[in-house]
Amino acid sequence: MKTVKQVVFEVTNILNSANVAEAAANAEFIICTILGKSRTEILAFGSALFPTEKEEVLNSVIKQKIEGLPLEYIFNSASFLGRKFYIDERVLIPRPETEELILKTQKKLKYAPKNILDLCTGSGCIGISLALTYPSAQVTCSDISASALEVAKQNAATYKTKINFIESNLFTNLQGKFDLIISNPPYIKEDDIKTLSPEVKQEPRLAQIGGKEGTEIIEKIIQAAPKFLAPGGLLAIEIGDKEGQKVLQFFSRDIWSNFILEYDLAGLDRYIFAYIKEI
Repeated sequence: MKTVKQVVFEVTNILNSANVAEAAANAEFIICTILGKSRTEILAFGSALFPTEKEEVLNSVIKQKIEGLPLEYIFNSASFLGRKFYIDERVLIPRPETEELILKTQKKLKYAPKNILDLCTGSGCIGISLALTYPSAQVTCSDISASALEVAKQNAATYKTKINFIESNLFTNLQGKFDLIISNPPYIKEDDIKTLSPEVKQEPRLAQIGGKEGTEIIEKIIQAAPKFLAPGGLLAIEIGDKEGQKVLQFFSRDIWSNFILEYDLAGLDRYIFAYIKEI
């Protein structure tokens, strides 16, 4: 039998040989997840024997990882703001930039929102996180994909959040006014899809492609949002990393009192925040 440390070393070498990026980090994550242990525990108790009954699962995970399947899809799990969400090929994998979208949005809110819309919800991680943060708010999660909404509903049930789910092409089937509209919409250019990593290509195209220019869906959101925002309400959108100045041009000063471009932790264009004028 091999120790946990030996298995981590072997898996790292296998992934390296297959040209898998960040092989060591991936190997540790795989072992941690299979054993249900933290990285600290794995490192501290590396001399412990690796359970033989876990070897078949380990080999299956390694095979899928080498074939290009993201670990989040392999394990059907992703971490988002410290919580675990069910994830599969029907939805995008949540990323740190979207966690930052929520944290920045909370700082931008002038008051605790009573009505929240998570547009293009995918796995529901944004809407559910906000529902847990503002338990008295009515949260609506919408998506054009019925299969994505199934995932979001499963996650909402896990966290016992009361959310209104609506299948809708952007605002088509939506009604009412919202204090906050937040969205991580598709924003990748059509021609850029072929340049993405093999793992990212495994994610649903419907949730990735934002049109030929990558900003078409974002422009539609900005044009339609004023009809659905309460006076003084906030629109928060995640955008492509080179599209900030272009997206700012979609706003009219006659409708919006302020619109702001902010950057992610890498210093790249990533977020637009805009307040609708108060009547």
